[in-house]
Amino acid sequence: MIEEVATVVRLVPEGVAVECFSRSACGQCRQSQHCGTGLIAKALSGRSHQFVIATPLSLRVGEQVRIGIPEQSLIKSALLIYLLPLLCVLVASLLASVLFRQGDGGTIASAIVGGWLGFLLASRLARRTGVGQAGPVILGPPIPVSNID
Repeated sequence: MIEEVATVVRLVPEGVAVECFSRSACGQCRQSQHCGTGLIAKALSGRSHQFVIATPLSLRVGEQVRIGIPEQSLIKSALLIYLLPLLCVLVASLLASVLFRQGDGGTIASAIVGGWLGFLLASRLARRTGVGQAGPVILGPPIPVSNID
């Protein structure tokens, strides 16, 4: 289970809406000012993600909870959304170049069409099979927070 701490932002009829912020592992070394990954992490930092999670717990706005997403669901989703379009790009460009004897332009155009078809196919397969439908769940009671004044 991949875990994250989230804050309850509002109560909804289906459960609670929680928000968590994405963090990057970058910025921990001395090269973060000159590293491309570190610069991108700084540019994209602070993005928040909100989820509505069904729960029997009685939570209040502002409380922090641990949420989790099953690894299997995440891996299946990643394979579907990344691997299938990549395979379609490779197959389409291979067919255009070897079977239909297209030049570079035709191979590139076929690769673009293959990638687009791969994403379309991945989207339809995800909806039909329910891959990635195992959304986040609340793993336990609220995390106690104490104010130190």
